[in-house]
Amino acid sequence: MNVMYQIEEYFVRLREDASGRMKLTVWNKFGDKVISDYISAASPDSVWTSVAQNSSETVVENVKCRLKGEC
Repeated sequence: MNVMYQIEEYFVRLREDASGRMKLTVWNKFGDKVISDYISAASPDSVWTSVAQNSSETVVENVKCRLKGEC
């Protein structure tokens, strides 16, 4: 999966690297990178808390939904 989209005031990119791991990158409306981390639907809560603190809970829920193939 390689996708980039806008949600709220953030631009989100989900990219699968050559080894099959998913990397999440989020930029704010000014183009500043606010988070870049490897993730999965099974990532620990601490990872999702960090994503939410640097972006929003809506971004977290949307990314989880996409990772699970439910969106």
